Amino acid sequence: MGSLNGQNTAGSASLKGKLLSLEEMIRSLTEEMNYHKKEVQVLRTEKDTLENVLNMKINDVRKSLMNEIYRVEEEMKRHFAHQKAENSRLQ
Repeated sequence: MGSLNGQNTAGSASLKGKLLSLEEMIRSLTEEMNYHKKEVQVLRTEKDTLENVLNMKINDVRKSLMNEIYRVEEEMKRHFAHQKAENSRLQ
């Protein structure tokens, strides 16, 4: 009977040790998962910020190009009008 009690104590100690080990592993994994969740949130925030900055730059470039197109079209109109007047004068 004495040896049965010894096995029972050893078995429960071993089970208790395994449970403590599993709890520690779970705690460690939970901390790591929370760290990675925070990292993902930081990356999402950075992505959103970069997306907004790029959209503003796109709009600035689009506006600049539209202004340049308008300026070139106006210059072409002036040149065509001048050429037309020059052609009429020479005829």
